[in-house]
Amino acid sequence: MSQELCEMSLRQTQELLRLTDEALQDICCKRFTGEELSVKALQMVLKGKGRRGPACIYVAFNGKDKGLLCGRVYSLRDGEVVERSGEITIDTLADYARILVQAETRADVVISNKTVEMDQEFFPPAVKECVGDEISNFVTYRISGETTGAIIAFNYPGRATDYDADVLRGLAVVISSVFTISDQMRETEKAFIYTIESLARACEAAEEDTGRHIVRVNRYAGALAANFGLSADYVDVISYSAQMHDVGKIKVPASILLKDGPLNERELAVIRMHPAYGEQILGDSPRLQIAREIAISHHENWDGSGYPRGLRGDEIPLSGRIVKLADVYDALRSKRSYKSPLTHAEAVGIFRDGDHRIDPRNHFDPNLLAIFFRLEHMFESIYDSLTGEDL
Repeated sequence: MSQELCEMSLRQTQELLRLTDEALQDICCKRFTGEELSVKALQMVLKGKGRRGPACIYVAFNGKDKGLLCGRVYSLRDGEVVERSGEITIDTLADYARILVQAETRADVVISNKTVEMDQEFFPPAVKECVGDEISNFVTYRISGETTGAIIAFNYPGRATDYDADVLRGLAVVISSVFTISDQMRETEKAFIYTIESLARACEAAEEDTGRHIVRVNRYAGALAANFGLSADYVDVISYSAQMHDVGKIKVPASILLKDGPLNERELAVIRMHPAYGEQILGDSPRLQIAREIAISHHENWDGSGYPRGLRGDEIPLSGRIVKLADVYDALRSKRSYKSPLTHAEAVGIFRDGDHRIDPRNHFDPNLLAIFFRLEHMFESIYDSLTGEDL
């Protein structure tokens, strides 16, 4: 192996290590999946094609049936990783699969260069078809950890070497690690969302329409955010954070929340404290930043006439502007002790022309209001699909 090839293999390994390090440094604040990081790692190894990288890589995992390996073949096209195959399932009792999982019994890695004895029929037709050219060499390594499987790289330039095996070993470690980490993070994320849903439901318990209102507001907010051109991550976060908008009402007496009739000045002053209470309850956790913005700002008005801080225009956090519109629509549609529910058409009419309490052009972000009118039938569908039964 020449010095140049050694240096290339070393650089590939260093790039894999940097990818892992960046993921670990960012793990507390970045939401990622095992798939996206694995694609980056695959790209690093494949991009040497024509000099040192393999022509394609097959990545397979053990299925629920432990007798099967299920995976896909990946290659580069215009510098980007593409799936070269659909799912390919291999029986682990086959000769080929035994080579792939040989690490379970002895060697960590298998390197094979073409010899007279290497019969092309040894490989499954689906894999051979994806490789495209005649298979001249391959390196395989077992994927260990909680998610197990095998990885195999085909057709290195010249001969497959120990240096190529070292790089593939690094790729296998990265893939195993990121899938394990992302699975654990996914479970943590589920627990986190369950916790804030429980808190939101506790705050709604003293009011009517328990549970349904907060789920609908989540859906409306997600639809507005998605159609406002915001990132998928932001849409996801606001779609579960919106339900925290009234978390501060947990500190407002039920006698005020459920009063049959209009509130007096003292009672209005108390209920107008709930945004500040919500901000206090949600604290300073970075994970709750959007929820905190929503809690404190969802009663602010575009013209500065809202509360509690009298913010105006873009001073109001975008999340608060989105949830304000969503919350008002749902309030108009919902039955309360002091009012009857409105139809969708009646609610849309108020968003267009206003009434004694709502001045749409002065209360709502005009860009979001325009999006609402494009999406109003989606709002109607969300309301109708989440009405009539407790959630």
